[in-house]
Order: sequence, then C-alpha cells, then structure tokens
Amino acid sequence: MKNTNLSPIKIYIVPVLVLVTTVLLVPLVFMPQLARIKDKNLTVKRGNDRLTALNNKIRALGAIDENEESLKLIEMENVVPSEKNLDQLIVGVRNLAAQSDLKVIEFKLKPGKVATSSATGAATKKSKTTTPTAKKQEEKDKTTFTLSLNGELANINKFLDQIEKVKRLLGINVITTKRETSGTYLFDFEVFTPFKGVKSQGDVVAASLPSLTTEHLGIYNFVVKLENYTNVSIPLVPKGVTDPFK
Repeated sequence: MKNTNLSPIKIYIVPVLVLVTTVLLVPLVFMPQLARIKDKNLTVKRGNDRLTALNNKIRALGAIDENEESLKLIEMENVVPSEKNLDQLIVGVRNLAAQSDLKVIEFKLKPGKVATSSATGAATKKSKTTTPTAKKQEEKDKTTFTLSLNGELANINKFLDQIEKVKRLLGINVITTKRETSGTYLFDFEVFTPFKGVKSQGDVVAASLPSLTTEHLGIYNFVVKLENYTNVSIPLVPKGVTDPFK
C-alpha cells in the first residue's frame, strides 16, 4: 500500500487559513475603523466649510455701511414691525380719522381671528388645501380689528386715501356702509396689520448674508416716501378708562 505524501498540501494549508482568517476579520475589525475615519473626515470638511463661510461673511460685513443698514432696518420696522405695537396703531388710526373729519364710534381688537366667516368661506371654496398649521401661523403674524366711523362720504374717501399712504402695512377686508337719519354715514371696517418677529434657525453665525435685489430696493424706495402715521407719542391717561377716545 502506497503512503500518500501530504507535505505539498501542508505547505498551502497555513497560508490559506491565514488568508481566510484575514478576510473574515476585515468586516469585524477594519470596517468600523473605516466608518469612524469617514465620519471624522466629514466633520473636518464641515468645519472647513463653516470656516470658509465665516471668512466670507466677515469680508461682506466689512463692506457694509453700518449706519445706512441701520436706517433701512428702522424704516422697514415701521412697515412690518417685529411686535404688535397696538398702542401706536390705535392712536395713529384715530388721528387719521380725526384728520378726515370722521368720528370714531368703535374700535375692537380681534385677537386670533384673521377674517370674517364670509371671507373665510369664500377662501375655502377657492382653495381646500389650507392646513390648520398654516392657519395658526397666519393668525400669529396678524392683528385684526374692527373700526366704526361716522361722517360724510367724501371724508371716508379722504380717510381711505390716507390709509393707502400709511407706512405701516394695513389691509382692509370688509367695508359696510349704513346711512344714518342725520344724513351722515356709518362705516364699518375690518382691518388687519401684519407683524413679524425675528426668528433664528440653524447656524445663524455662519449663514450667508441675504442679498438685496433691485426689487427689494424698489420696495424700500417706495416705502420711505410714505407717511409714518403710527409713529406717535402716546399720552398718559388715567387708569380705569374704558374708552380711550373720549
């Protein structure tokens, strides 16, 4: 019986076992290391990108006229304020009515309500895709009030003409007219005015500066020519007054 010579086979067994072991260990040992190295590289890249953005922003800020930008910000704050500023709004509208020879009969705020039921119904027919979240956001950014004025028809036209020239953004949803026995008219308005608080999201420090387009500059040039009727000083009144117009 011949003896089988296994020596050549033994020579290859050890290298093959080492190779198989190495292949099996790579996913278990080296792949997690590669994943961590990849994450570190991404972190470094994001850091470098942020540093580049900060350097670009520093150069852009250095080229800006601080006084000019501050004046522009103040002007636009008068158009859409970051707060409600109801006291100045009420006194400003009252002054507009007085200048138009109209008597303020009633002034009521409507917190949380944007439009009348009829206006809401009409809007619903046109678009049924409005979500509750969007409605809540709209209500947070607007103040709505009703205003009743008494006077001549020519004077109400004068009042509306002045409203169009007011720097603070005002919109009129509803106008109803009723003739009084005295010959004058009773005008009921529903007016809304937006306000927008400053909100910061994400990495504000490294975010690029917003650029002003020609359209933005055109709006600004139009706004600066309007009258700031709501920028008025508020006189002190005694406490407990139910009607501030008397």
